[in-house]
Amino acid sequence: MTKFRLFRRLAFAFAIVAAPLAATACKPYAVVQQSGPPSALKGVTNLTVGFDWSKVTVLDKASEAEYLAEKNDEEKADFAKIKQETDAAILEGLRDRGINATPAAADAAPDLVVAYIHVTTGIFTPVYSVPSKLEARFSWQKDGKVTDVIDTKSMVGASLTTPSDHQRMEMAGRNVGKAAAKFVSDSQGK
Repeated sequence: MTKFRLFRRLAFAFAIVAAPLAATACKPYAVVQQSGPPSALKGVTNLTVGFDWSKVTVLDKASEAEYLAEKNDEEKADFAKIKQETDAAILEGLRDRGINATPAAADAAPDLVVAYIHVTTGIFTPVYSVPSKLEARFSWQKDGKVTDVIDTKSMVGASLTTPSDHQRMEMAGRNVGKAAAKFVSDSQGK
């Protein structure tokens, strides 16, 4: 057997072994809890979404309150705007993948709760940059019980093309929204 034929056989064997591993390694989410079979998400196309910022850590601070305690009024208002933009971006990410996502009414139980775990808004300067990071847990509920839970994260680098923390957090929010929509799609066998 020539070396080339041996190489081809080894490469083919490696591809057969690696394919299933690559498929699972490419998922943009980590499953914490999954319903089914059949999945509680089967047939879901519409979702009401609630957002929970109560347990978020910001930068190296243990809570949002600790982070905001060091900020002036303008910076506090800016962070509140970033939160609203990130929530809206998650909804857009879900919609980008075919899920009709709307904010839940204040007095209604949402179908999906997005609980923020960690946020780094990042910074861009010509000599020093910190990427924006977002970690969130998505918990789907049916009849008041949690059925499915995933963790997602996204990081968007700060650069000349993405200098604004608002821009980067919107991109990160959209990314995690798309990851959640992919989980729904995967759960439905699509």
